[in-house]
Amino acid sequence: MAAQLKDLSHYGPSLCVKFIKSNCSKGDVFAAIGPFLHVYNYKTSELIHRVRIFTANKVHGFNVSRDGKYCVFYGSKSLTMCSIDDLFKFQDISSSERMFTEWIMDATFSANGDQVYILTCYNLVLITDLENNILERKNLLNERSILYSGTIKVLSNAKVIVNAGTVLGGILIWDLFNEEKIHNLTGHEGSIFYVTVSDNGKYVASCSDDRSIRLWDFETGEELSIGWGHTARIWNLKFFNNDTQLISVSEDCTCRLWDIVKNDSSVKLIMTNIYETHLIKNVWGVDVNEMDGVAVTSGNDGRIKKIDLKQTTRYGNELQSFNISKLPTADGLPLDIKSDEIFKGFHWFNFGLVAITSYGKVIKLLNTTMKWELVLSDDRFESYSMTNGISDYSSKESSDDVVVFSNNKCDLLMLKFSKDGKTLTGEQYLHVDSISKLCNCMVVKNDGTDFYIALESPNPRDKFVVLKINIATLEIVHRFNFNKPLNFVSSCLEVFGNRLLVGSRFSTIAIFNLLNEEEIPYMIRRINEGDTITSIKCFEQSENGNTLFSVTNRDGYYNFIKVDMTLLQSHPDVKEDNISIHTIIHSNKVIKGFLEGTLCDGTGDYITYDFKSSLFYIYNETNGYEIASQVCGGAHRQWKLTTLGDDSGYMLVYIKASELYLRRIYHNSNELNTLENGIHGREIRDLSILNQNTDHENQYLFVTGSEDTTVKLCKYDTTNGVVTNYWTQRQHVSGLQRVKFINDKLMISCSAREELFLWEINTEFTNKPYMTIRKPLPTLKKHPDLRIMDFDVLLDCNNTDNFISAAVYSDSTIKIWYYNYSRNEYESCIWENRYETCCILNTSFVQIRDRLYLLIAATDGYLTFYDLTSELSFIANDKQGRIQINEINSIESTSKPVFKIRVHKSGIKTLDVNVLDNGTEFQVFTGGDDNAIAMSIFRLKDVDITGEVTSLIENAASSTVTSCQLFENKNKLLTTSVDQRVRVWDITSDNKLVLKHTKYTTIADTGSCDIIKTDKNKQSIILGGVGLSVWEY
Repeated sequence: MAAQLKDLSHYGPSLCVKFIKSNCSKGDVFAAIGPFLHVYNYKTSELIHRVRIFTANKVHGFNVSRDGKYCVFYGSKSLTMCSIDDLFKFQDISSSERMFTEWIMDATFSANGDQVYILTCYNLVLITDLENNILERKNLLNERSILYSGTIKVLSNAKVIVNAGTVLGGILIWDLFNEEKIHNLTGHEGSIFYVTVSDNGKYVASCSDDRSIRLWDFETGEELSIGWGHTARIWNLKFFNNDTQLISVSEDCTCRLWDIVKNDSSVKLIMTNIYETHLIKNVWGVDVNEMDGVAVTSGNDGRIKKIDLKQTTRYGNELQSFNISKLPTADGLPLDIKSDEIFKGFHWFNFGLVAITSYGKVIKLLNTTMKWELVLSDDRFESYSMTNGISDYSSKESSDDVVVFSNNKCDLLMLKFSKDGKTLTGEQYLHVDSISKLCNCMVVKNDGTDFYIALESPNPRDKFVVLKINIATLEIVHRFNFNKPLNFVSSCLEVFGNRLLVGSRFSTIAIFNLLNEEEIPYMIRRINEGDTITSIKCFEQSENGNTLFSVTNRDGYYNFIKVDMTLLQSHPDVKEDNISIHTIIHSNKVIKGFLEGTLCDGTGDYITYDFKSSLFYIYNETNGYEIASQVCGGAHRQWKLTTLGDDSGYMLVYIKASELYLRRIYHNSNELNTLENGIHGREIRDLSILNQNTDHENQYLFVTGSEDTTVKLCKYDTTNGVVTNYWTQRQHVSGLQRVKFINDKLMISCSAREELFLWEINTEFTNKPYMTIRKPLPTLKKHPDLRIMDFDVLLDCNNTDNFISAAVYSDSTIKIWYYNYSRNEYESCIWENRYETCCILNTSFVQIRDRLYLLIAATDGYLTFYDLTSELSFIANDKQGRIQINEINSIESTSKPVFKIRVHKSGIKTLDVNVLDNGTEFQVFTGGDDNAIAMSIFRLKDVDITGEVTSLIENAASSTVTSCQLFENKNKLLTTSVDQRVRVWDITSDNKLVLKHTKYTTIADTGSCDIIKTDKNKQSIILGGVGLSVWEY
């Protein structure tokens, strides 16, 4: 059977999404992604079905008939009509696609479902039957406006309204059957992006380039209200909730909720909520399930996002507040609260809340009754106190719920409660006399029957005291008096085995030995340049005994640190300077705000909680979306986040305006998150596959670099094309140019501002891989302004983690560096030269016999060779295509190219090289801005290179050829181009290129590809551009 190109999956912009009410539908959300329709069960987030609607064009919109039996799809000049049954019966219905002569703005069914109304960009409506036969043409007489947008509103069989948004800012509302203008609404500035009529026919809503939403009276044409709030263009609107609310989505990546407030004299449009839903740019589609109170959006990043519109009202107890002077009690009698008394601390347990006041009163709120009662009073904790607690949700009978109060006079009060919170089962008072004053008290529970209380004094000469407490008796099991490290101010606590990890200011961690308090703590200093560590959490252990900790910093950085506990145990006198016990294997920064900690949600995703100004929010860092948010006044106020006992969510307790608030944040990993996670918000510039299986067969890691400045580490399955996101790195400050794996653990990325980062990938832990920047390349200037266009690497055969790297710059500079892995240094720039005055686009080392050349391709269309052999005499070629490096010297070369040849009429966008087995010849394959691909053969005779173009296909594509890859033992060439065609070429024995296969890709601006061999007969391909697609060949 002949090989074929087959697409397995598509991830890209989604222009339309809708809830579907159909008895025939197995899924209830339809989403248009490229030319495909995806059908989801929105409650389980399961992808039920995927069907191709159009051959090439994207689906811009669709509508379902009122009886739920038929669906019409439109996009560009294409239209397809089919039954819902056929959508689920077939995987491809593009044979039903019909092409029209004008751009289609909307298509919808008549009220009784026997006709279809099609609105074109010239404000013409075609009325067809269900067989696509045109029955009538309707237009607004004496009007021939060009439309930017338009919708058709079917109010009844007799009344159909056309809403036409023009390029010049006017809105034409006209009656379809009478062909009469009802209104010409003016007031917007700029093109109209969307206009719609409410279901009851009372209102018109519109949005435009002026960033406003305008509400109009349908009967009179009067402008009723203007809604401001979006910071960029608004793309879509929808009335819902009996036309009393409006939902909008925008280029600013937000979805906003508006109330239509009507009184006797006016109608106002009032924004009531903002949801951050997508990445980087553009939310295109939105719909609402009114019964469930859930919205769904689609965007340029390919994400299909679910939004809980009842996040604070769904269960009725999401947000509760209490004024300390008016606390409800079980007996109805008020608590003896002073006029100036305030809450000073609190901790949430499964049974409810325990709090302490500024007068030392300990009070509790039972979750079952929501009534308060006094537990006890202790005037030793008046004015100043700290509150901590430990909660046990594992046992249904016994309770390990303990609250710990402390003051600055070194007094401690421990209270233990029954499982239902009704009974105080333990009480213990302690005074710690070994420290002069208490400034911080922290509590952490181990896996056994004990917990630890860490106490710190502001006096640097005082000990760092840790008390091991038995949970059952609240008695001290052991007292530790550790020497406090220099400049150490504790901030958070974690216990693992017999080690206590304490976070501090200046991004520092001390690891204390609980078996030997005299042992000097192991210090991890300056993890990041900056702020206080806010949390340390043990994540997992590897098979070789390394333990992984998540560490967060208040300034937004988070790190995963691998600690070799076995080595630490065997070197009790270790200092951070002589033996490295730890390795930072992942480092990144959250997208905004002050990072306070992390959570576990059962899915394996990395969940963070942060503050931005007065807003507290929980964020899915793995997939890049907000889970929940709450305006609570900011991190400087009293607040605490804990887990709800039945793993149903989180409890945020905070003080605002002297009131105590309880905010329950419910979550269910299968119900309210995303239907599709998507990829990048902008174009993927390059990608690279790590050519080795993960722990799971047929699954490979790959990285993508995007115009949105981020690098993503993902996994994909070669059998079905399913992509899983792991991390989004935000270290680059400009759009990516190249990404490439250079061995099984190192990857390089480059971009503008002379950024070239060496990354290390760690795959030893089972939960997920991790990545961090190992070393950035030194810049040429103090204020770098050049773009590194490409790089190539040769590995050192003595140590394949050492290498030389050639980097080419946008100003024609060429530099070669030597990197030493063990020292983690680019030791020197060993060779430097300058081509001409044009931009160099590509580079590659060429090793042939005992010669080493550097090949460059530039915007002038030339292939140019530099002979490095004599100048870099300390480098010798290795038989395995690597190099052997001896003593290193630095050379600022003035040598000219030894050979150059004009191959393309303009810039060479891509190249690949194949050194032939005869050892004297090599092939170079190129694609260019001139739409051509070329094959050139070069020969080495003595020390001279000669060459010629043996195959030039001038019209290989109808637009720029963007990438090429050799595969199948370098006997075939894969090319991509901006015309969205993927081509496979045979390489003949007489050095010619012969086209073998061509297939259209659904990825717009196709700019990158990578291909690996997965078995004897199959190749796996990933294509990148505005989206991502997985193919096989």
